[in-house]
Amino acid sequence: MRTIDLILLLNDFKKNNRVFIEVDNNRLAVVDLEVNDDEIILKTSTSMRGLKNWEFLLLLNKKEYYEMPIFFNNKNSHQQLFGFRVTDDCLLLG
Repeated sequence: MRTIDLILLLNDFKKNNRVFIEVDNNRLAVVDLEVNDDEIILKTSTSMRGLKNWEFLLLLNKKEYYEMPIFFNNKNSHQQLFGFRVTDDCLLLG
């Protein structure tokens, strides 16, 4: 998924929803992002609270990021983000 596509989709949700990555029925809180070789990699944590939707959008919404694909770490490799679902006031990216 490109950054601009995710931004447009997340704009329709509550600004205080927490953002998580869902991997194998586990939730990892999204705490930051890193730009590396024309791709965005989401940083996650099991011990920290996740970013709120408005904080996440503030980090992503930069014109130079719009065409970049989004990835997250999954078992020592990068996996591309393809979509999300909403449950219990959480945005679960995956």
